[in-house]
Amino acid sequence: MGVTAIRELLLKIKRTFVSKKFIEFCVLGVINTVDHGLFSKLFSLVMQPNVAYVVGFFCSNVIAFFLSSYVIFKKNPALQRYIRFVISYIPNLIIGFLVTFITINTMKLPQFWGTIIAAAVGGPVTFVIMKVYTFGKK
Repeated sequence: MGVTAIRELLLKIKRTFVSKKFIEFCVLGVINTVDHGLFSKLFSLVMQPNVAYVVGFFCSNVIAFFLSSYVIFKKNPALQRYIRFVISYIPNLIIGFLVTFITINTMKLPQFWGTIIAAAVGGPVTFVIMKVYTFGKK
C-alpha cells in the first residue's frame, strides 16, 4: 500500500467520522440510551424487568430508526430499511458483549469502563454499517 493510498484512506476516515452525520449519530445514541432507560423503567412498573428491558429496547429502537431516517440520513422510513437498521446493530451487540466480557472478566475493570470502551468501538462500526447498508444508495 503506497503513501497515496494511505493518505486517501485517512482522508476517507476523516470525512466519515469528522462529519455532521457522525456527530448527529452520536447525539442520537445518547437520546436512544436515555429513552431506552426511561421506557425500561416505565415498563418495569407493570411487567418483569427483563421483559421490560426488551420492550424498552424495541420502543427506543423504533424511535432511533425514525430519527435516523429523517434527521441524519434524510431518507423516508420503510419496512425493508427498518429490518436493515435492526441488522446493522448486530455487530454492535457482538462488539459490546465481547468488549465488556474482556474488560470485566479478564481485565477486572468496572462495568462502566467496559460499556464506555464498547461504545467507543461499536459506535463507529455501527455508523459505517448503517450509512452503507441501511441508508446507502440502493
